[in-house]
Amino acid sequence: MPRQSTPTPPHTSPAPHELRYRADPAERSFSPLSKLPFWLRDVIIVLFVLGPSFAHTDFSGNALSNPAAAVLVLTSVVSVLLRWRAPLAGASIAVVACVLGLAVDGPIIAYLLAVLIGVFSVARRMPRRTSLLFSGATVLLLAAATVAFLDTPWNDVRAMLQLAAFVGFATAAGDANRSHSAYIRGITERARNAEETKESEALRRVAEERLRIARDLHDLLAHQIAVINLHSSVASQALPDRPADAEKSLATIREAARTVLGEIGSLLNVLRSTDAGATGLTTAPVAGLDDLEPLLIDFDRGGLRVDHRLAGTPRPLSGAVDIVAFRLIQEALTNAHKHGADRSALLHLDYQDDGLEITVTNTVDAPPRPGSAAGVSAAANPGHGLLGARERVGSVAGRLTATRGPGPVFRFTAWLPTSPTTSAGANSDTGIRAGSPGPDPGGPLPPAAEDSRPNGVS
Repeated sequence: MPRQSTPTPPHTSPAPHELRYRADPAERSFSPLSKLPFWLRDVIIVLFVLGPSFAHTDFSGNALSNPAAAVLVLTSVVSVLLRWRAPLAGASIAVVACVLGLAVDGPIIAYLLAVLIGVFSVARRMPRRTSLLFSGATVLLLAAATVAFLDTPWNDVRAMLQLAAFVGFATAAGDANRSHSAYIRGITERARNAEETKESEALRRVAEERLRIARDLHDLLAHQIAVINLHSSVASQALPDRPADAEKSLATIREAARTVLGEIGSLLNVLRSTDAGATGLTTAPVAGLDDLEPLLIDFDRGGLRVDHRLAGTPRPLSGAVDIVAFRLIQEALTNAHKHGADRSALLHLDYQDDGLEITVTNTVDAPPRPGSAAGVSAAANPGHGLLGARERVGSVAGRLTATRGPGPVFRFTAWLPTSPTTSAGANSDTGIRAGSPGPDPGGPLPPAAEDSRPNGVS
């Protein structure tokens, strides 16, 4: 059955009956009259009540018996029309009209039909406790009126039971209709929420995938592009006087470009491939610390001397930590290659009981003055290297610091947990707490990292 109306949007011009009430989608699938216009439903209900009022029976009169009976019939019709806007008031009017109709010898069937429609509406739209109390009071009033005003077999016990059965059936039908509508609304709302959650989850996955692709592109290309940029500058300067050095730089550029093309091709193959688990396709193996030696050789060929030192006993790391460790070393050495003062770096790996500490140190030039062109350029183009490194470290519950000094030294330190019982929430005075988003590279950095930009952007 339709519910009371909700406010209509201002850009539409609803019909008057739509301002009174609007159909509920849950009711639309349950009520047999739900597909009819509202005005036609009212016409049908009014005819349903008026029809028996003109028939004469052995135990009651009709609407034409006396003026009072006719007025009470019209009152019953009005009470039926109030079932949408004010169901409790309409049902109460119907009960009063029925009691008075019994006193004036009116059409009992018409009065009872209006009462039953009112009881149904109350049970459909009011709380269950209210509908039960109203139905009980209705039975008592009608029973008392029947005994008081009718001198026919209708005032025996069987008639009372039949009257109670009619009212109880109307109450049960209205309550069932209300429960069914609530159930339909509930599953509709759950379906809508599930669809909205599915859409937001899809957007979140897209954002995460875009971020992952951005990190992978940076990891794959940053070092080789830095090598190409550096050696192109060397080749242009050495070409007039030192053609041998220029040729060597051009050979390095060719090798770096070939590596870049190969890595881009591998990444595109992975992105274009479908789900590997569903089709049997496999992606290229990801880099880990087992590939550290070739990486150092590559940097050495590019012009960066790396002093590799080891403390503790090396041991295999979990897949995620192994990948993050390799990428952090690659990022730190790329920064040292691009921004270092003497094209050298110190890589120190410390295998501790509960983690791996990675430290990359290199010398840097003096930081540019804030008002200088170099300072403005560094502030306007902070890069994404440290941001991606922080995200990778946070994904494995590690810590990361990037600090300048003391002296013309830049130090990149990361700690990665290797034990599942390691506390991921350890604090560091200069570090970034695991799982925290860290400072925005585009905004103010913490004291420990505020001087890192001249050597920390890539």
